[in-house]
Amino acid sequence: MKEDLDQRIRLLELEVEKIKEENKRSGHSWLWAFVPILALLIPIAAILRDTFN
Repeated sequence: MKEDLDQRIRLLELEVEKIKEENKRSGHSWLWAFVPILALLIPIAAILRDTFN
């Protein structure tokens, strides 16, 4: 039972390492900065629209 859990933990650790390596090579890191900025600009634009209309 303990060996089975150890194997599963090790497999998950390997999968996490694989995902980390894929993220390092990813060219889409700018997207993760752009999306929150866009999410902040939408309510600001709505407030400005309501203010000046």
